[in-house]
Amino acid sequence: MFPERIFIIGYMCSGKSSISRKLASRLGYNSFDTDDLFEEKYHVSVNDFFEKYGEDYFRKFEAEILRKTGDLRKVVISTGGGNPCYYDNMKWMKDNGMTVFIKVSPTTAYNRLVTAKRKRPLVNGKTSEELMRYIETHYGSRLPYYEQAELTVKGENFNIEKLLEILDA
Repeated sequence: MFPERIFIIGYMCSGKSSISRKLASRLGYNSFDTDDLFEEKYHVSVNDFFEKYGEDYFRKFEAEILRKTGDLRKVVISTGGGNPCYYDNMKWMKDNGMTVFIKVSPTTAYNRLVTAKRKRPLVNGKTSEELMRYIETHYGSRLPYYEQAELTVKGENFNIEKLLEILDA
C-alpha cells in the first residue's frame, strides 16, 4: 500500500515537479508543488518575493505552506529545493509521509539550470563559472538534509516504473 503523502525533495532542476506529476498520475493521486501553492496563496512569484523580502522571510512562509499539506490525503508534493533544510521541515515530512530524494549530479543541475525557463532567485545574475561553483558548494551544504530521505532515486534517466516498484515493496 502506498503512503498517503509522498514528498519529492531534491536540488533545483532535479526534476521534482515533473516526477511528482508523473508519480501522482500513476497512483491516481493529486500532485502539488509547494512553490505553486505559495504563489497561489500570496499572489506573488517566488522570484519576486525573494527579491522584495529575502530568503529568510520566504523560508518562514514556505514552511507554513508545507505544514498545510498535512491535511491532504493521496498526494504527491514536490517541494522547493531548500524546503527540507529549514524549520525542521525534513523531520516534519518524514513524520507526515514518505520522502523521496531525487538525486542528480552538480553537473546535471548546472546543465538544467542554464537552460531552465523558470528563473531561480538563488542563481540569478551569476556567470557560468560562478554558477558551477555556487552549485557545487550550495548543493553540498544541502545534501545532509536530502540524504535523510527514506528513499533516494537517480534524477538522470529517471524511471517511473522502478520508483513505483520500490514504493510498492
